Amino acid sequence: MPPSTNDRLTKVISKTIGSIPYRFGEAREIMTLFLGVLKYLTPLKLSNLLVREIEKLKRADLPKGFPYHTVIDIINACNLRCPYCPTGRRQNSGRNRRVIDIDLVETFLNNIGDYLIMADLFNWGEPLLHPQIEDIVKMVHKRRIFIQISTNLNIRNKQILEKICSTGLDFMIVSISGTTQKVYEKYHITGEIDLVLDNLRYIIDYKKKLDYINPIIELKYLIFNYNTHQIEGARSLAKEIGVDIFRASYAGGAEEDIIPINEERKKLLYPDTGKFCSQLWRTIVLNSDGGIAPCCFLYFKEDDFAEYNQSNSVNIRDITSNPKYLAARRMFKNSAVSELPKNLQHPCLKCVFVHRQPHLAGYLTANPYANQIHRTGGP
Repeated sequence: MPPSTNDRLTKVISKTIGSIPYRFGEAREIMTLFLGVLKYLTPLKLSNLLVREIEKLKRADLPKGFPYHTVIDIINACNLRCPYCPTGRRQNSGRNRRVIDIDLVETFLNNIGDYLIMADLFNWGEPLLHPQIEDIVKMVHKRRIFIQISTNLNIRNKQILEKICSTGLDFMIVSISGTTQKVYEKYHITGEIDLVLDNLRYIIDYKKKLDYINPIIELKYLIFNYNTHQIEGARSLAKEIGVDIFRASYAGGAEEDIIPINEERKKLLYPDTGKFCSQLWRTIVLNSDGGIAPCCFLYFKEDDFAEYNQSNSVNIRDITSNPKYLAARRMFKNSAVSELPKNLQHPCLKCVFVHRQPHLAGYLTANPYANQIHRTGGP
């Protein structure tokens, strides 16, 4: 049994979130992530975290620290056809559909693993489809890194579910959009809600049988205007099955399907909106083909900031200080606007965060390439 499966701190996490009323799903999630990360901290990771946070507050365009959060897109393919996901609608990203090379992950971790605190092993695909996901989780865990995945859980191979539990995976998010097939399949096209629920029961029974606490499981209910009537039923079902956390989350998509959120509510739900992009300081994204992006939103190959390979000569600090990163961070620093090229072409110029910076109003108007568009080309 891996140490992270039932160690003392994991038991503390389980008891702590268990003491929070079930209806407060967001509070349970926040507490799980906060306490979960604590048990992996080392003096080096903590000092780097503090350096990066100070540099973020100062809007340092050439930070000295390293990113402490990574998104590793271990596969950019999916078994479902969710219409508001670029992978689901089979939108061409400029990348071939592929699983990430496990040796590339190892090289990446050798370069930055000592500084990383959290890893998301998902982004644009279904992570449980990677044939070596068990090995990848174990590899990342050796670096003392908190690991989470997000899955549609439309998997028929129960051995995969057992293996992912036995790795000591910290956190698993399972997304649904209804409790009946008719409602669920409106968004999760080709998916089967009964299969998802059966897999949830199987995982929870498997954990009980082996006395495992991890992975902590969150059932994430995506809210559209056509499925709000099933939210409370989904919450009751999650509690009955034994899911640790239930959280209802407003979904994005076409105007006719989403529930509009007013600006005040949006500020409460997304506190960074209109301020700045924290991912430019805290996060590094490794795509399945080795492309490096600064945030989890950029989808297209042409928007990558750099290429990463298995050569030992590649240095993360050099990558995260290259001209694209430098220009991106300067967009959030009032005093550095004058240093931006007049007609800069840059992926971040289509981001809503950039277009909400008051000090950039004149620059964005004058730059013909500064058009706010959807970062994945979707609705």
